[in-house]
Amino acid sequence: MFQIGIARPIFLLLLLLLLSYNFRSPTMSDAYLAAIATRRTNYAITAESSVSDEKLEAIVKHCVLHSPTPFNIQSSRAVLVIGAENTKLWKMISESYLKGLEGDHRATAEGKLAAFSGGYGTVLFFDDQAVIDDISVKIPAYVKHFPVWSKNAAGMLQHAVWTSLTLEGLAASLQHNGAYSDELVADILKTWGLPSTWTSSAMMPFGDPAKPPGEKQFGPIETRVKVFKA
Repeated sequence: MFQIGIARPIFLLLLLLLLSYNFRSPTMSDAYLAAIATRRTNYAITAESSVSDEKLEAIVKHCVLHSPTPFNIQSSRAVLVIGAENTKLWKMISESYLKGLEGDHRATAEGKLAAFSGGYGTVLFFDDQAVIDDISVKIPAYVKHFPVWSKNAAGMLQHAVWTSLTLEGLAASLQHNGAYSDELVADILKTWGLPSTWTSSAMMPFGDPAKPPGEKQFGPIETRVKVFKA
């Protein structure tokens, strides 16, 4: 009787709390917004992948196919390198990037590059300059805007791939080593037989996570988003 007497008010309190809670049915965007929140930079990647190569290829293809581009020019390109091809890629990048670096800066760079080289794979992102040049000729009024718009498109594609890999349980980060050396990009294009009109926009090394990403800090959202309504 004593236990029942104690349990009954606790049960009633919980029932009251449940009845007073403002339940909200999940909307179509909730799952997408939750997925966005899971995407994080994580340099700690391993040489393993819990995702099959076929699935990785399908993810990249799907994201390239459905990510928007200005005037639907479809200028975004992607290359997936896995295993020994990934090791070869980061060996090339390391030899190029480490030139001229000394001291602590070199040591830090060597550590990150070794981690990327030891990952399972990398998605390389490019813009096809031939496509951008072609639309610039057709619509000359926007010629100065197309390079900017193509970068917007590249960012959306990278975000789509990154978020998809994260949802599959993989760790990844976004690197821009191609921006430091035209010679390196030329070597990459030559090594993998890619068109010379492709310009590097980013590289995304990935693999199973060796450890969770660090805690992310957020500044006040009120200084970053403004809303005006009548």
